[in-house]
Amino acid sequence: MHQPLLHRTALVVGGTAGIGKKLAALLASCGASVTVTGRTKPGTSTDGTSFFPLEIDDSLQCLKNSKFIQLLLKTDVLCVCYGPFVQKPLHTTTSAEWLTLSVHDYALPGSLVSAVLPEMTKRGWGRIVLFGGTRTESIRACKTTAAYSGAKTGVAVIAKSVAACYAPHGITCNVVLPGFTRNPAEGAQVVSEQIVAQEALHLLLNPHINGTLLTVDSGWNPS
Repeated sequence: MHQPLLHRTALVVGGTAGIGKKLAALLASCGASVTVTGRTKPGTSTDGTSFFPLEIDDSLQCLKNSKFIQLLLKTDVLCVCYGPFVQKPLHTTTSAEWLTLSVHDYALPGSLVSAVLPEMTKRGWGRIVLFGGTRTESIRACKTTAAYSGAKTGVAVIAKSVAACYAPHGITCNVVLPGFTRNPAEGAQVVSEQIVAQEALHLLLNPHINGTLLTVDSGWNPS
């Protein structure tokens, strides 16, 4: 049986909890060598992953960490599951919050993608999955999440740009737009983290899906 992720080197940024942790375990079950990042090391791992401590600040100093750079250069499969969330009206959103969300939710995944592309291109193979936000597949008005949703909407530009420019080199880049995994909005269903992770894995396994925004929200469509 063809196993496209067998012996591949995978990096899951934000892989110590939530969807990222579920996805890391699935990658390991497919035979990939998986490293997860986070601020603190989780409990004893039984899912076959290894841990790389990574503190992410607004200046992205982590991208100057020589050991992390070496890890990026070896990465065949990049999954960026990390991204802080702020929910508040525009008139109470601070400049610091605008900066943090734009850096962590847009500039960070973009910088990570830029870092892995040269070596993926040389190898002629690469898989990238990024995570947007709920209902960030297009530009829309947001009453309480403008800063967050704006940054996450921009992630689609990264994915579609990678697909357009690097598909000839065997590289795919797609975006998962998860619904609510807890505390759903009125009328929305909870989508399990495991289901979201499985759909992300589907994108990583399929070489013919590229530049796609995959919504996993059980069809939630508020009026």
